[in-house]
Amino acid sequence: MLLRALVLLLVTGVACWPTWNLPDLDGTEGRRVQIALEMLRSGDWLVPSLGGQPTWAKPPLHYWLLALCLQCGDHLVWLRLPSVLGAFALALLAGELLRTRLGTATGWVAALGIAASPLVLTKWPTVEIDPLFASFTAMSLLCLAAGVADGARRLVVWSGVLGGLALLQKGPPYFLFAAGAWIVWWRHARLRGFAWHLVPMVLVALLYYAPLWLWRVKPGEMLAVANEESVGRLLFLDWEHIKPIPEYWLRALGVMLPFGAFAWYGRGRVAHEAPQAVVVRSCAWAALLAFAALTIFPGRPTRYLLPGIPLLVCAFAPAVAAFAQSAVLPVVARRFVAGLGVVASVALVVLPFVPRAGVASLGLAAVAAVAAACVRGGRDLVALCFVLPIVASWTVGLERATTWLASPRARQPGGELLRRELDALGVAPADVRTMGHFDSPLLLAAGLLPPGDEFARGPWQGRWILHEDADPTLQVPAHYVARLRLDLPFKSFVLRERVGDGK
Repeated sequence: MLLRALVLLLVTGVACWPTWNLPDLDGTEGRRVQIALEMLRSGDWLVPSLGGQPTWAKPPLHYWLLALCLQCGDHLVWLRLPSVLGAFALALLAGELLRTRLGTATGWVAALGIAASPLVLTKWPTVEIDPLFASFTAMSLLCLAAGVADGARRLVVWSGVLGGLALLQKGPPYFLFAAGAWIVWWRHARLRGFAWHLVPMVLVALLYYAPLWLWRVKPGEMLAVANEESVGRLLFLDWEHIKPIPEYWLRALGVMLPFGAFAWYGRGRVAHEAPQAVVVRSCAWAALLAFAALTIFPGRPTRYLLPGIPLLVCAFAPAVAAFAQSAVLPVVARRFVAGLGVVASVALVVLPFVPRAGVASLGLAAVAAVAAACVRGGRDLVALCFVLPIVASWTVGLERATTWLASPRARQPGGELLRRELDALGVAPADVRTMGHFDSPLLLAAGLLPPGDEFARGPWQGRWILHEDADPTLQVPAHYVARLRLDLPFKSFVLRERVGDGK
């Protein structure tokens, strides 16, 4: 097992490195880091805060991990390490559980399929909450499926522990994925031994919530706010949220690739013994039922689908392993490989004339064209599914990372500019506050960690106020005068000073 673990650790680290080493914060990464920094500054590990105000949108486990990483260093590689280790642990666990139950080939397909999955390489190596939540959720349900199939109480207990960690990582969304696995458990064994799963889950969650509710905040007050980030979103469902449903389902179908395309081949070739059937069906139902339930939620970003990726890889792994034994490719597979070769060859001719394509895309197209020409049997095609995402990571992904700071999405240059402008105006960082939702990566790049009022519910206070321009939620008092306007490629920001009657 040690050798297999070292191989998976190497594959995961190398494959994830281009995104892992991205030299800037993207998306809501900055928000997570800001909350962790405030936790360290205040010393309050029970109540996460943003701008000095409690935030109940997410549980605190992720912020605890980030705070611990910050004590080792503030380089982004350190901060993204927990998510990368989560991907490695998930791949290792999946490989071991499936290897002992469904064969060595299936175990390796599951492990490498997770470690080299396109979305794992692009979405996992971040500071976001969702990748580690996906790892905890998938590990929990894999342990549950294997434990139920074998009657192994120890694995069922571990599934509850990992489920509790998933709840501390993101909260109720865990149940969206667990529901499908529970349905299979009901059909297989009428939920026999459910307490061995439920009790550890509840106890792990209560290790945090019990002292929080006893000493710091009333449960109803906290849950009312947290509800807005989960079930409460259903109240905001309208026609504008219904129209993108077809696009959401296309993304959900994309999540099933590439291994989902092999499912048709393995249906009649994979044995249906109880242990195998329970593991495969639990993974498949957990992912598919969650995808269906998320259809009625507003927004539905791709990160909500992340737990389904490893679950579907494990569900399809037996079919993929069976396909790999084919000495000759079926007609459909041959046509696919031929089509891939044609598309890659055409791309080699066209891409030099596409200004934004970049040199890296040519490298990816060249590898795809050569690899397609080398595919002869099932094992070659399965290997291609592992290799191409890693090649894409080290071509297109690496180019994206090395040119990121020159892109319109980069926050670091804007933050440095903001800090220079504040220094030029003689504004001390300690005197700055924010009003309304503010871009956390920009603040961190400027070396600022100010108090703020994210929802603009209170009066304007303080001499200097930073806010986003054209924020419809803000009503600017007359005695706050604009002193600086910062127009950046992604947003515009205003710095205001309190003058006149406001003094």
